[in-house]
Amino acid sequence: MGDWFQANVLPKVMWFVNTKAIRAIKDGMVYSMPLIIVGAVFLLLFQLPVEALANAVNASGMVPYLAHGYTSTFQITALIAALGIAYQWAKNEGLEPISCGIISIAVFLILIPDYVGVTGSFEEGLGTVDTATAAIAAGGATVSGLNKTWLAGQGMIGAMIAGLLTGLIYSWFIKRDIRIKMPDGVPDGVAAAFTGLIPATVMFVGATVVYAICDKLAGVTPIELIYRFLQTPLQGFGDSLVGVIVFETLIPLLWWFGVHGATVVGSVSSAIATTNNLENADIFQKLISSGMSRPEAVAAMADNGGHIFTDAFVNCFQAITGSGVTMGLVIFMVFFAKSAQMRQVGKLGLGSGIFNINEPILFGTPIVMNPELFIPFVLAPVIGNTLAYLGTAIGFIPYTTGVTVPWTTPPILSGLLCIGWQGALMQIIELVISFFLYFPFAKAVDNELYANEQAAEQA
Repeated sequence: MGDWFQANVLPKVMWFVNTKAIRAIKDGMVYSMPLIIVGAVFLLLFQLPVEALANAVNASGMVPYLAHGYTSTFQITALIAALGIAYQWAKNEGLEPISCGIISIAVFLILIPDYVGVTGSFEEGLGTVDTATAAIAAGGATVSGLNKTWLAGQGMIGAMIAGLLTGLIYSWFIKRDIRIKMPDGVPDGVAAAFTGLIPATVMFVGATVVYAICDKLAGVTPIELIYRFLQTPLQGFGDSLVGVIVFETLIPLLWWFGVHGATVVGSVSSAIATTNNLENADIFQKLISSGMSRPEAVAAMADNGGHIFTDAFVNCFQAITGSGVTMGLVIFMVFFAKSAQMRQVGKLGLGSGIFNINEPILFGTPIVMNPELFIPFVLAPVIGNTLAYLGTAIGFIPYTTGVTVPWTTPPILSGLLCIGWQGALMQIIELVISFFLYFPFAKAVDNELYANEQAAEQA
């Protein structure tokens, strides 16, 4: 089977991973990660799960400023994704990338719903958007501002499409030398701006025409159509138990054949998980703004469109101690193995495994192409994530609220920060399941290795 996979499946998988679109999405989405992580910290600080601490933050008067930091980071991630994807496409083509990224931002903004409100000025004593909106309702002054609804979760798939099309069209023009050339001696920044003028004009006009057609024929913007007919079905699949099982089966399965499963599957699933995470944060914030307490808002997530499969869910349950949830195997190696080889590999993999990095175990044991460890390697994450999904669906594990942590955050700590004690407990259960699943299979491998070591010593 291994030879058949290497000959027939692996080339197609690697072709998919190395397509220009997937490379641009995978690398371009990274640019939004600092905003997501830092924005999640702002969200956590002004909605602390411990009531006494939350009251202290409220009393300090810092909540409006923390909320402002959250909306100014977390809620522009789709905009940054549009920039990053186009930037990476041009960079991968060997072209000057910043102009392409900037053009992509403008294309994306053209495709989203128009600005909120009309004309107005904050110098008239309105102060904030809320007070300005109240003034509008009272028939007084008016206000304008960029609609952030589509700059984060709801606009993510549209931003990806805008970034890909911008990168493709920009590269097509530049590689065919269809551009304005400036004479020698003109500063590089000025020359780069004029280089992108022709493709920018074509794309801006084209995006405006598409916007006008959608508005006249359907009464909606292009981004709203993408959200309705493409993003929503994708999110629905990723957010289903079937979707979670498919992702969790494919990742270790590909790893077993020597292909980086997390990279291949993540190129598709990460966009869904990120979008769901951003929408959860928006839903949670709206519930809090409606006057609900934090526990009430968390409990109401399920009835207000909350998602189970999010970045936080992935980091807490999918990536725990690495693909295949191999910490159970590591614990066996360190504390129960008789063979010197397994004990040594276990010690090497223990430190990195705590931070969800398990390549030393995958290739040192080895697990890759090892039929004796195939079953627990695939089953451990499937069973663990299925239980986590069902635990969330029945209400035992709270929905995530947008708070996420880097994937290298150790288990138990990550569950506690992202979800609460229920998340930490679920991670402990997943690790226990991992240990008992790996134990009989690892024991058989250890006995073989130990027998071989004994035979070598006696020879």
